[in-house]
Amino acid sequence: MGYNAAAVGLEALTIRISSRLALVNVSACAAVAGILVFFDSSIVPGFAAGFTIGALNIYWLLRIARRGVRMSPEKAGRFVTMAYPIRFALVAALFALFIVKGLMSPWPLVAGFTLSIITAVCTMIYFAREESFNA
Repeated sequence: MGYNAAAVGLEALTIRISSRLALVNVSACAAVAGILVFFDSSIVPGFAAGFTIGALNIYWLLRIARRGVRMSPEKAGRFVTMAYPIRFALVAALFALFIVKGLMSPWPLVAGFTLSIITAVCTMIYFAREESFNA
């Protein structure tokens, strides 16, 4: 695959979005965990672990999409159909490991995971609106 200026621009944009999203996720996790300390500090580790798993899951999803866009359609289809189930299985296995071993309660894990996804979706909507206003 040769040099493609459009792909390089897309790569820089997606890396910028991923890094900004990571910053927002870290900030949101810290803020919510700080608030949870006042209510029940025993749920903070589970919440933080779930949030971290969710944030890494979103980052991995963006990485898969970024790589898929750079490939030919046939190759991208095969890559994505293999990468998504692997990502899902690893996240599910990590959740199962934490829960089965009794390391963390399932509800704080699920709450953190869910909030990280909600944070990512809201942040991406904000970035899209920001981009449309600047265009």
